[in-house]
Amino acid sequence: MTAVPPAWVDDLFPFPTPPALAKLVDIAWPHAFIDEELYDDGLLTTHYDFMFDLESVPRAPDGWEEAYPGPAWRGDHVPLFATPEYLQFGHLGNGTYVGWVVPAPELGGTDHPVALFGQEPGGRVIARDTRAGLEWMLSFGLRKENLSDDDRSLIARVAAELDLDPASERAVTPDGFDVVVPLELAVPSGWRHEPGAYGIGPGVLAPADAFAPDGPMDSYRLDDVLADAAQLLGAGFPATALHGIMDAFHRDIAHFTSLLPLWVRAYQDLGRPQFTTRLDHILPMYEGLQPLS
Repeated sequence: MTAVPPAWVDDLFPFPTPPALAKLVDIAWPHAFIDEELYDDGLLTTHYDFMFDLESVPRAPDGWEEAYPGPAWRGDHVPLFATPEYLQFGHLGNGTYVGWVVPAPELGGTDHPVALFGQEPGGRVIARDTRAGLEWMLSFGLRKENLSDDDRSLIARVAAELDLDPASERAVTPDGFDVVVPLELAVPSGWRHEPGAYGIGPGVLAPADAFAPDGPMDSYRLDDVLADAAQLLGAGFPATALHGIMDAFHRDIAHFTSLLPLWVRAYQDLGRPQFTTRLDHILPMYEGLQPLS
């Protein structure tokens, strides 16, 4: 490894990497530089091996472009059932992903609530910020059956490096279920956050004037939802249109392909082009699914 690895370039996500995760990457980053002429992109994501998956290769620091095996890369993975507002940084090894709830990345927030997603419509918020989310993940790891000595040692090392105090009984209710915390977002002045129907999903965070005076049409008929969303978009209310679109998706994920054109337009009107890209990436997962009714 080179004696003086370059400084980490914070460009993994469409907002500044929250400090707790940035520290984790800072610790792993130098190990990716084998010598002054070689960078192993895999070491950044596998240094901790256990539960952390950044799905990213950062761009090369100035002067190190020749050491990189290729250009910056973003997996941009959005699991089934999830919406683009969930940005993953880890997984639990059972089809459940861990990541931030980021309804408005253009705000450039320095931290975000952490949720589990990918197994059911919406997501379950398990921590109010990244540091608490990482501690939850390590605590979850300690609850695994047949935990290897290597994994137990790794959990202890990460906890020490980040000054965390994981425990197998932490964040678990007396009957053994994961503790779910309320979704609390920093809402800027002049903005609104409208929760999803029945508390499912991240809801919509946007400037107040992007919301219509009334909420979206509450209908199980797809044609009604599409007509209502189109009318709201035409009237200049993309936040309310997005609200209705995401509620319809959570009711029946098989409607994704029908909702997609208006969903893309809502993000475009709200100035969230990175989310339109994520929608395009996940389209193949939903093609061919049959609606529930």
